[in-house]
Amino acid sequence: MASLRLFFSSLLLFALTSSSFAQYLETSQQSGVGLPFFELAYQNRFDPDLQHHRLLVMARHLYDDLTFIKSDTSGFDTQFEILFAVYDKKGNVVTSHTINRKLNVPDFEMTNSRELSIIIRDEFELSPGEYTLLAKSTDLITNKSAKRKVKFTLKKFSDKPVAVGSILFLQEVKLDSNNNVVDFTPTFGNNFNVKKGAFYIYFDVFTLKPGEPLEIHYVFKGEKARRKKKVLEFDTTVVVVPKQQVFSQLFKLERNRLKRNKYFLTVEVISGKKKVSTEQKFSFFWSLVPSTVEDINLALKQMSYILSADTLDKYLKAPLEVKQAFFKRFWKERDPDPTTSKNELKDEYFKRVNYANTHFSTMTQDGWLTDRGRILIKFGFPDDIERHPFEIDSPPYEIWQYYALRKTFLFVDYTGFGDYRLDPRFIDMEYQ
Repeated sequence: MASLRLFFSSLLLFALTSSSFAQYLETSQQSGVGLPFFELAYQNRFDPDLQHHRLLVMARHLYDDLTFIKSDTSGFDTQFEILFAVYDKKGNVVTSHTINRKLNVPDFEMTNSRELSIIIRDEFELSPGEYTLLAKSTDLITNKSAKRKVKFTLKKFSDKPVAVGSILFLQEVKLDSNNNVVDFTPTFGNNFNVKKGAFYIYFDVFTLKPGEPLEIHYVFKGEKARRKKKVLEFDTTVVVVPKQQVFSQLFKLERNRLKRNKYFLTVEVISGKKKVSTEQKFSFFWSLVPSTVEDINLALKQMSYILSADTLDKYLKAPLEVKQAFFKRFWKERDPDPTTSKNELKDEYFKRVNYANTHFSTMTQDGWLTDRGRILIKFGFPDDIERHPFEIDSPPYEIWQYYALRKTFLFVDYTGFGDYRLDPRFIDMEYQ
């Protein structure tokens, strides 16, 4: 698509004007390559019948990841279907829904948009237990598919004095006259770009004794990169008196209260002497110039795959203001479309960094420093991953295939603790 080609033409320019490592930053092999790639979010909520959970599932497709054809009447059409299926721990289908969507847009430029998207929502009533959620999207124009799987556990809650559901981060919220949430836009991946204004924290609470006050304590901790130490940024407590046993809690937070990139949120619900809690990590893209020495140093180190060693060393030693000016100038010079507030190149790069941190971190390393993280950041998401987690005669391993780039990588977990290392026989493939 035209906008995507323009975007990744800037990546090539970026490669030629940076260090030799930059040539390995390639287009994402999931989003934007003709597959109906989608982002997935889900939330565990409590059913008022007190016997079931309600699993809220949301999938977001960017317009650019859908195939549009010229309409017989006007504009451009696309059509896709998405399957949500829930399996029990034995692999049996518990329930499933298939949702079909048609979409018409008036002009071709919209078909290439990576700003516009369509969000599909679904909900399941489930008993306590262990489950796997399968989400599979099929582009009905091309018959190509993309899928995601998530494992989760739902625990019995009605026999507890108090319980708390899972946290969902929201970008926008619509309230009725009683301040109840009637509509919202979720943040996918717990990773979002908020320059100013507010975002929201949304979750369910169960209490055995409605009418009695509950304390809800929000604790926000940042992470110091040097020692990976969680540092209290701020905390706050609100008191609520619920009228029902199951109710939803919405907490609004101004973005300017948070200055770091990565946070650990703990929500504690206290009823008398009983306390329950839930925790969720979230992070921000480096859409803002990092404001602390620790964060700007971390951002620069995460750019080590596209900076020369001399440049990185120079700016790590520089004063805070010089570091910030370099960071701002570096990405501004490589902005594919300076007429917009969004820098697609920077967002794509740090999106990969954040994905690596979420999925590949080990007990001793952040995900972006691991072998799988490095390859993901340089080359994007693979076209195919062949996983072998339980092999009798060999340690766990993964084979990553990049068909368009003609690259294959083998990662082996020699320790059995999820620390996958690039097999030495495939090292040359990284630099070819």
